[in-house]
Amino acid sequence: PAFSAGLLKPVDAPDDPLSIVRHEVEVTILDGFAVTTVDQTFANPGERDLEAWYTFPLPAHAALSELSLWIDGVETVGEVVERERAKAIYEQEKAAGRDTGLAEKRDYLAFDVKVSPVRAGAETRVRIVYVQPVEIDHNVGRYVYPLEEGRIDEEVQEFWTRKETVAGTFSFRARVRSSYPVDEVRTKGHDHLAHVATGSMNDWDVTIEDHAGGAALDQDIVLYWRLAEDVPARVDLRTFRTGDGDGTYLLTVTPGNDLRPIQQGVDWVVVLDVSGSMGTKIAAAADAVERALGQMRPGDRYRIVTFSQRARDLDRRWRSITPEDLDESVADLHRAKTGGGTNVFAGLQRAFDHVEADRTSAVVLVSDGGANVGPTHHRAFLDLLAKKDVRVFTFVFGQGANAPLMERLADASGGFSMAVSNRDDLAGRLLQAKEKLGREAMHGFEVTIDGVRTHDSAPARIPTLYHGEQYTRLGRYTGPGEATVKVSARISGTPQSWETTVAFPAYDDDAPELERLWAFERTRDMTQAIRDGETDESELRPAIVDLATAYSIVTDYTSMVVVSEPRFEDLGIDRKNANRTATERKARDRRAESPVREVRADAHRPLYGNDARPHSIGGGSGGGAVGPAWIALLAGLALVGGLVRRFGA
Repeated sequence: PAFSAGLLKPVDAPDDPLSIVRHEVEVTILDGFAVTTVDQTFANPGERDLEAWYTFPLPAHAALSELSLWIDGVETVGEVVERERAKAIYEQEKAAGRDTGLAEKRDYLAFDVKVSPVRAGAETRVRIVYVQPVEIDHNVGRYVYPLEEGRIDEEVQEFWTRKETVAGTFSFRARVRSSYPVDEVRTKGHDHLAHVATGSMNDWDVTIEDHAGGAALDQDIVLYWRLAEDVPARVDLRTFRTGDGDGTYLLTVTPGNDLRPIQQGVDWVVVLDVSGSMGTKIAAAADAVERALGQMRPGDRYRIVTFSQRARDLDRRWRSITPEDLDESVADLHRAKTGGGTNVFAGLQRAFDHVEADRTSAVVLVSDGGANVGPTHHRAFLDLLAKKDVRVFTFVFGQGANAPLMERLADASGGFSMAVSNRDDLAGRLLQAKEKLGREAMHGFEVTIDGVRTHDSAPARIPTLYHGEQYTRLGRYTGPGEATVKVSARISGTPQSWETTVAFPAYDDDAPELERLWAFERTRDMTQAIRDGETDESELRPAIVDLATAYSIVTDYTSMVVVSEPRFEDLGIDRKNANRTATERKARDRRAESPVREVRADAHRPLYGNDARPHSIGGGSGGGAVGPAWIALLAGLALVGGLVRRFGA
């Protein structure tokens, strides 16, 4: 079977005639967040009514905000209720032969959308909308439309096959709207159909269209955009407040301080997943590790650990960055066979055995993260991390990976986590990480806001900030006013701080989506506390459900259900999401017709001074010059001979 987005069909029902006849995607990427709309039509040419079950990988940190079903030709927007009730309503409506739909979150793996009935000889139209945060790293933005699920969910593999082809029109349209000038935009996935155009450096369009039929939903579409060289270090602020109550804010800090290169050598332990789920990915992973090791500094050392059900040390000693050692390691890597379960714990445990207290060490874990052998609970991993003072950097390889675990490993150790699409260049992502690890970091990073009362910020944990990274915070604020924003951190043990003022407005209706983003991050923090074993599920589940139903988001404990308008009233379900959706759509229409909004909040008093620039990939402290890591990151995106080509208008 294919492992991708698409229609799930029972393995014992090969004659099921359901198909996807139209799949259209509209993406708007703004400073701070992106909105993705998936509009598709299912067709049933058969002689009996059928149920459609569509699945697609769960985008990172995405809040599913809309599920719409066209009933008697009229769009009906779904509502969020507790998961068990949503499922019961769906089954009840399905049994009665009434039009209904259900959107559920399958743990960290996927969104599943069920629609019943797709009537015999007819078509059914469904719309899905989700909103997610977007960050800039080394002046480069990245968006993934995930279609490639990976081979993680064994239950789905055993009982279902996927029909991932689109019989009719497939289209993907993305609009990148940045208040800072963008030098170039590139895509990967369906490359031969992609067209990139711009009318200005602040507004870019990406179009991928296939009207011939047969397009497959089996490869991610990855979108990169690079900001111009003169984009400053800064504080950005987006807000939403329309009444006398609390407002919602998204604060983004892009540091411009000079993080100096680290001179001493670093010990690298590369921990590579060779379990069965990595079967289609291992060749790319091995090649990426080879290329990344070849770029290390002469004073660095490395070891390689592989793991499936057990861990294996490929090296009997620390190796130097020499042609002889690299050749031997590369040969071992390419001989690695995949198979068996995924014992992430064993791989990390073996890696930690090699850490030497008097050396700067980094553990680089490359895995699809589907831990299913050995200890799998977060608490066990956190206890393991507590035994060693070592940074863990995780590369979440492929959609459907256990992102919560991989992100938690990095967060708890003071490292960072990077998502890697199967359509990405993993070598480029590893070199991007090398750029970060080769410089000082901002430890104990903290942002305080005084003068305006803020509360309920998310995420709860403030990370160590590495070279090129941004810091983002979502939260609530009470009342307008001018606030003092202070940023502090330790760099090589020396405390440093910076300060500016920003204005929180009394009224701002530009970005109502911020409320959902904030609520979703709050539920993620609470879910993380449950996974970590810090709080019992029974204590936090009611709070998660209350927040999710108030702001209409799909979580582990809530789902979205669609019934006809009269049935919502019969069932006593308030039309909260219908009202919220109407507000968000009006805002999106206004934004589409208006100039790109300015989001910089510290222009009058720059946090890092007038001349400060964020570090670009490979560009040092001097701005956005195209460097080797940027070239590596985009090596698969039509780059030839290491030369960057700019798209024309």
